[in-house]
Amino acid sequence: MTDDDVLGVAWPLSPFDGAVGFARRLVLATLRLWGFELGDRADDAALLVSELLTNAFTHGNGKPVTLGLYASRSEHTLTLDVLDGSSDHPELRIPDDDAEHGRGMFIVDLLTEGCWASEATEHGKRVLATLMLPTQRSAAQSQDLHQRIRAARPSPLVFNFAT
Repeated sequence: MTDDDVLGVAWPLSPFDGAVGFARRLVLATLRLWGFELGDRADDAALLVSELLTNAFTHGNGKPVTLGLYASRSEHTLTLDVLDGSSDHPELRIPDDDAEHGRGMFIVDLLTEGCWASEATEHGKRVLATLMLPTQRSAAQSQDLHQRIRAARPSPLVFNFAT
């Protein structure tokens, strides 16, 4: 992996109503803008964002949170990097069936196949979680797809107006 293989961005987020949904849309739109085809992993990426940010907002003492997004083309990975103001580290636990809370890190662990970590920072903690993405299409596959899309497009309608 080279430095130019990894794309990254970070956003400061405040805990406002709708912040988690906004962040989900922002992450998915950014990945698409970068050319990642998420396929059935789009829902997993959105759920991962939701779980990590909900935990950060819930336990972050009402302070702003920083969401970092890093994606590697060669390794087909998406890493979320969440910084919050709490020094309490997340715990992986298996919740009771009737529990109303406590499933967040269990879900994160399942989605990332155990590839997540938490570490202390000067102002709280950082939680990193990595999700495997579908293998990207080759250039030839992409060209073939574009040709099939062009061939399937209907001809434009032409209107002639008599004056």
